[in-house]
Amino acid sequence: MASRSPRLFTAAQFVALTLWCSPSHLSAQARDRTAPTAPTNLMVTSITETSASLAWGPSTDNSGKFNYVIVGGPTNVTVSQTQTSHTLTGLQSGKTYTFRAYERDFSGNLSKSSNVVTVTLPGQIAAPTKPVVTVTDAGPTHVSLAWSSTDNSPVLLYTIYIDGEMVAGTNGKSGTFTCARVMVPTYCDPINQDTTYAFAVRARDSDGNYSPMGDPVFVTTDPIDPNDQTPPTQPANVTAEDTGGFHLVTWEASTDDLAPQQFIRYDVYVNDLRQTVVVGTTSAAVEPYLNESSTITVIGVDTADRESTPASIIVVN
Repeated sequence: MASRSPRLFTAAQFVALTLWCSPSHLSAQARDRTAPTAPTNLMVTSITETSASLAWGPSTDNSGKFNYVIVGGPTNVTVSQTQTSHTLTGLQSGKTYTFRAYERDFSGNLSKSSNVVTVTLPGQIAAPTKPVVTVTDAGPTHVSLAWSSTDNSPVLLYTIYIDGEMVAGTNGKSGTFTCARVMVPTYCDPINQDTTYAFAVRARDSDGNYSPMGDPVFVTTDPIDPNDQTPPTQPANVTAEDTGGFHLVTWEASTDDLAPQQFIRYDVYVNDLRQTVVVGTTSAAVEPYLNESSTITVIGVDTADRESTPASIIVVN
């Protein structure tokens, strides 16, 4: 009987065997899938107007390597396994918080939740401070303002009122206003020359807390410039796109010898009815008459109320 020669591994087989027996492969095959135990006896040990201190019973895990995760504050907080207490800061006074804790091991396994604790911090609910408003510029048909308020929230929304009516909402701290009211269907009731307006600002934080209404600031716009005798140029290339519910009208901006383009007003008519007013922009939405042709006309108006030559287009709705 012929003897059988010992089997020799090819180079490829040897590499494959080496990878199979490598620690990383064996580790992947034996991945830790056991969840840690849950933290126990979560409790609030002390509070201030802006903080809460927590403590809990320790967890265990078969790997011995884990962190605690505290949920319920503005953000989730990760705490080292060597700690069984933590103070959460940056909280809002007067607000109620509900906390719970978890353990998460280094393989990503998450324990069940601890017991839940609820606490209301002392003090009043922290609202933004009353905005302070300053006037940075004014012209015949515009007013520019800046305002400021402080709060522990990183983002504030400001609402601007003119003569007691809300006209804008923004998270910015300044703005230029050309509309005294935002109306339907004309959208903009333009600010007039030589007229006094009362501006006020109110702030709201990300939790919905409102500041007191800011003290009104009274601004009188400039009168018409008697030297402004030249009307704006005619709006050019008027187009109208049927979007299904309305027509989007666009045009090229007028120019004026004195009024900046951002303050040129456009009156948009459907036939002889003024339907929309916009300022400093070159588009508007209008509704032509149903099942008949309509003439859409755009007229530029400068800060001295001089009107451009009309520019028109005929559409069929």
